[in-house]
Amino acid sequence: MIAAYVMKVVMVSVIFLMLGVGLRTPFGQVIAAARQVRLMGLGVLANFIVVPVLIYLSLIWLPLAPEVKIGIMFMAAAPIAPMVPPFVGMARGDVAYAVGLMTIVALLSVPLTPLILDFALPKSSEGVVLDPMQIIKTLLIAQLIPISVGMAINQASQKWSARLLKFVPKIGQFGLIVGVGLLLAKDAAQVLALGFLPPLVITLMVIGSLFIGDRILIGETDDKRRSLAVSTAMRNVPLAFLIAGENFPDTVVAPITLLFGVFTMVFSVVYGKLKDRLVSAKAGLG
Repeated sequence: MIAAYVMKVVMVSVIFLMLGVGLRTPFGQVIAAARQVRLMGLGVLANFIVVPVLIYLSLIWLPLAPEVKIGIMFMAAAPIAPMVPPFVGMARGDVAYAVGLMTIVALLSVPLTPLILDFALPKSSEGVVLDPMQIIKTLLIAQLIPISVGMAINQASQKWSARLLKFVPKIGQFGLIVGVGLLLAKDAAQVLALGFLPPLVITLMVIGSLFIGDRILIGETDDKRRSLAVSTAMRNVPLAFLIAGENFPDTVVAPITLLFGVFTMVFSVVYGKLKDRLVSAKAGLG
């Protein structure tokens, strides 16, 4: 019963976060970002094809429990978290590129996330069937509609956008922290019982996603490479968690998405620090 209420808190928090993304994203910025066809195309390629395919192929051979594999696959199918811009900023990446890509990916997630999951997990060995329509409903309510509303407000009144941005993202962040904290505490024993292998696999997948995002823009400026690296690694844990909670309640699937999300945040910060040291070292040699 408590978990159901916490899930509602998480859902509302995600809606506020996505509304905040829309409020700070003018239509013109999305259009300008979309016109960077090559950069946006590579970002979409990394997030919707390269990372999901590599994770899917890895999971085929890894000796993990089916529910752990499902949780990881949910993260692979839900790209770019709404918390990406500040982490891109901490990594000294191109925030404008990250916001534009995040908005485009959020719109594409409505058809593509269910499609990826339907292909990767049409039916588990235990006979669990995914409901694509339920996933689309979650994406529409938690992501597409609030982003669209926020962008509409931004277009209609910059003044009101600025006012709402003072508290809307903070409500979402606070609610998400509380909700995720309660759920992690509730499922701590279940996560610890998974053993050493799942956290190790998640760590390697997060590092691999950072590498893919960085290398796929090789030849571009360093700030854009950092931006895509962090954007690719930080999967949309709130969205994946909501889908997992609605399709696989009372299992380890949702806690796995939370664990994956925590790892992406930690390693994204570490990535930024390592890149700074590498740049400093090259400057020193020069």
